This record gives sequence, structure tokens and C-alpha cells, in this order.
Amino acid sequence: MVDEFEFFRKVQQHYRQVSFHVRLSYTIFHKKEKLLLAHGILRCRVEPHSQLVEYRISLESEVASRPFSEKASILFSTVYEEIPQQSIKLTDVPVYQLRYSVPIVYDWQAFIIEGMSTALSKSVLQPVFDKYRFVNKQGQEIDAKLKVAAVMVDWYNKNINS
Repeated sequence: MVDEFEFFRKVQQHYRQVSFHVRLSYTIFHKKEKLLLAHGILRCRVEPHSQLVEYRISLESEVASRPFSEKASILFSTVYEEIPQQSIKLTDVPVYQLRYSVPIVYDWQAFIIEGMSTALSKSVLQPVFDKYRFVNKQGQEIDAKLKVAAVMVDWYNKNINS
């Protein structure tokens, strides 16, 4: 059994941040996608007043760009707006939260790691990138249809070879 203060302290000490990489794909031409690698940090925070463990990400990607192109057929036409060179930058974005119960008589480490695994899953991260928009030269938002292709987690905060 661990008291709530000790739980808070241990989570802050051991699981405050975990490095990860996300491999994303985005559309550059009709049925042609390009891969993009983003490096990030998952932060784990305990909120004792509401008994929540909150998982937040910050990340920055490689530079992405796309030339203007258009695909026309008899039935429809698709325009792919130009994306000038830019990186995806997310800072302290909440992705997942878990409610913990008190008293903490369960395996709290397994609980935290399971939450981290869920927070860094493709299904949880995809909605974050669904909302992300690149910006063109005129300042208008462009949806590049980002897709999470893979997530690699560095549980021991060593470098991940990609």
C-alpha cells in the first residue's frame, strides 16, 4: 500500500517524462504519401484534488512541405494546396487521463505504465493530429490529412534509432 502523497512523489520522480517518436504520413499528391518523423516527450502529472493522472505531449517534427497539385477525373477534382516548409509543433497537449482510486493498494506502477501505453497508442494520438493544420503562405489553414503510422517509445530515456 502506498499513501497518496507517496504515489504523487513517485510518479513525479520516475515517470515525469518519457521520450517517444511518432512516424506520420501526409498526402503530397493523389494517392501519394510522404513520411515525417516527430520527436516528443510524454509528461505524466498527478492531480490529487481530482484524483486524476494526466498525460500530456509536446513534440516537434521534421520539416514538411508539399507543392501545389491537382487531380482531375470525370467524376471529381481534388486540389492539394501548397504547404510551405514548416514543422509540426505541439506544446503541452492533453491526450489522456485516468482516475485513480484511494487507498492505493494496487500496483501503481503498472497502472501508470498502462496509462502511458494507452496515451501513446495510435488510436489516442490520431485525434490530436486530425485537428492539426498546416498554414499556407497566405496564412490559411490546410489539412494535410496526417495519419499516425507508428509510435516508438523510449521507456528508459535512451535514444531510439529510427
